[in-house]
Amino acid sequence: MAKSEFDSLIAQARASQPKKTIQKIVPEKIQSNKEKQFSFYIDKNILKQLKSRAIEEDRSLKAIINESILNYLKKPR
Repeated sequence: MAKSEFDSLIAQARASQPKKTIQKIVPEKIQSNKEKQFSFYIDKNILKQLKSRAIEEDRSLKAIINESILNYLKKPR
C-alpha cells in the first residue's frame, strides 16, 4: 500500500469518528461573602465513609465538614 493510500485511509477513519462532546465545568458559586474556598487532602477510606454517610443522611459533604469543624472549635482548649 502506498503512503498516500495509507494517509487517505487514516483521514477517512478520523472523519468517521464521532465528535467528542466537551463538558464545561463551572465552579459552584459562593453563596455569600462569608464563604471561602478551601482545599485539602483526605484519606481515601475516610472520604469514602464520609460520602456514604452523607448519602444516608441526605446531606452535603460541605454541611457535614462545616458542622464537624464548628464542633471541634467549640471544644475547650
